Amino acid sequence: MKRLLFKLLFIFLSIVGMHWQFALAENYYGMANDYLQYGAGARSLAMGGAYVALADEASAPYWNPAGLTQISQHQFLSMYAPFFEETTYSFVSYVHPLGRLGTLAISDVFLHSAGYEEVDYEGNVLGSNKSIYKNVLIISYANRLHRRFSLGATVKLVYEQVMEYSGNGQGMDLGMLYEPLNGMKIGLAVQNVIQPRVALRAEADAYKINFKGGLAVKTLSNHLTLTADVNKLVDEKEYFSAGLEISSSEKTTSSLLKRIDLRAGFNNLQSLTCGLGLKIGFLTVDYAFNTHEMGNLHKFAITFSWGTIPKGTAEPVLNSGKSHTRF
Repeated sequence: MKRLLFKLLFIFLSIVGMHWQFALAENYYGMANDYLQYGAGARSLAMGGAYVALADEASAPYWNPAGLTQISQHQFLSMYAPFFEETTYSFVSYVHPLGRLGTLAISDVFLHSAGYEEVDYEGNVLGSNKSIYKNVLIISYANRLHRRFSLGATVKLVYEQVMEYSGNGQGMDLGMLYEPLNGMKIGLAVQNVIQPRVALRAEADAYKINFKGGLAVKTLSNHLTLTADVNKLVDEKEYFSAGLEISSSEKTTSSLLKRIDLRAGFNNLQSLTCGLGLKIGFLTVDYAFNTHEMGNLHKFAITFSWGTIPKGTAEPVLNSGKSHTRF
């Protein structure tokens, strides 16, 4: 009980302290990589995008590639988010555990926006109903260096097309996950350690380096999860986000509905988020909602999980004076 109270007090003070410091942080838009601040996965977005230290499902390559080591099943995740003004945003990811060899994943972020007019420098209309495409292919790998410590890395292949102009670039992210206590995790991620540079017409736009740190605590027999993140883009103000998840007991009977999750948080826009998750057999359905100055936003995701991969841990076993290895 004392340990539980300590964890709850620690996360509460962290949330209050960081929110007090960063609540007035300004948001940033209009940069080359602003669309990569939108998030991935409806579960994480329902929790305010505070996911760097949790990252325990197929959206991990986006938030913190080191989190892939927490996944013991093959997973396929697909997210769809309709935005405003003929704009849609989607994310797909496949995770392939390799047991003691680590975990691989391949993911894709895709943004499409239509309905633009192309004009020249004198204001003459050159074309209508033009589109913008932005796509990032993400290849990730992670492994445990210790029972409580994991490292991960991501290679990003970026492609952008704005009307008839297009360009591509390559980049890299790094992530770390550490569990100092059972039920408590600390995550760190550095996005764009190698900065993608994409040239559409003349000078290339560089994706800025982004530092992310997070804390996640699971309590009440894993029925309550609390998370808090700090995000700092180079040359911009930091922002803070936090979230919580309340989970029902997972049923091991033949019942089709295995678990129900309720989620809430506040995101980088300092607006409230909420959502719902349903685990139905091997399928998980997630929904996220948040308010925006232009209207309400809805995100939907489904995750398929199958084929649990055992993770071996070697330990000596004494039996009649002989040493064996058990997996």
